Amino acid sequence: MMRRILTAGTLAFSLFALPSILAQTQPGAESQAVQNHVITVTRGSNAYAKPDLGIMVMSIQSLSPIAAEAVAENGRKAKAVESALAALGFTPEGFKITSVTFGRGGPNYGPMQPGMVAYEATQLVYVFFETADLNDMAKLTEKTAAVIEALRKGGAVPGNSAISRLPKMQGELIIYTVKNSEPYEKQALRQAIARARDAAQDVATGLGVQITGLRNVKTSGPSASLQNSNIALEGLPYRFYSTKSDEIRIHAGVTVDYDFK
Repeated sequence: MMRRILTAGTLAFSLFALPSILAQTQPGAESQAVQNHVITVTRGSNAYAKPDLGIMVMSIQSLSPIAAEAVAENGRKAKAVESALAALGFTPEGFKITSVTFGRGGPNYGPMQPGMVAYEATQLVYVFFETADLNDMAKLTEKTAAVIEALRKGGAVPGNSAISRLPKMQGELIIYTVKNSEPYEKQALRQAIARARDAAQDVATGLGVQITGLRNVKTSGPSASLQNSNIALEGLPYRFYSTKSDEIRIHAGVTVDYDFK
């Protein structure tokens, strides 16, 4: 009966709160409670994806008291970076240079001694490493070292060392992602729902009652293992990132309400 209800897709994304007559709550993410003929269960589950893309993050920055000069200098560096990557055998699909972001920079010595006004132009450089590179870590190390040196000569620096708005990635020069995360998201969610259903049945059996239907489902996630998805690399279509080269943990959580009698 419950399997038919779940597969029918009868999902409502809100919780039904009633005065509690009996509650059994476990610390952490997993809990169960009984509230006025409603069993509420929270469960989570993980799916693990093998990364199929590595991304090196570099940045190009130029600072000048004249805005046009900062933008022009950044444009010169961007062309040099493109040429350096092409010389290393990267096709245009093998890297991405973002559009220019513009702001004010320069030193500030305090309210009584403000620094010289300067304009800062910034672009991010993403260099992509495909599965063949990721399967040979010695080759990947050699290749990334060559890329870093070539881009340094072109005027780029490691992204995290220069851009405060980039997510901190524990000092890693390369982060990893999976191009198509949808199957893993679905797997984690299905597993979480199954765990919640089994836990609710255990509660009902222990109370000597019968589950009569599914009332509400609320999902939380999926989320990634890297700082719980605080990552958002602008202009890239990928959802989950990790500093680990061998796996990306994708977590999904679900809170389910079941009616009983």
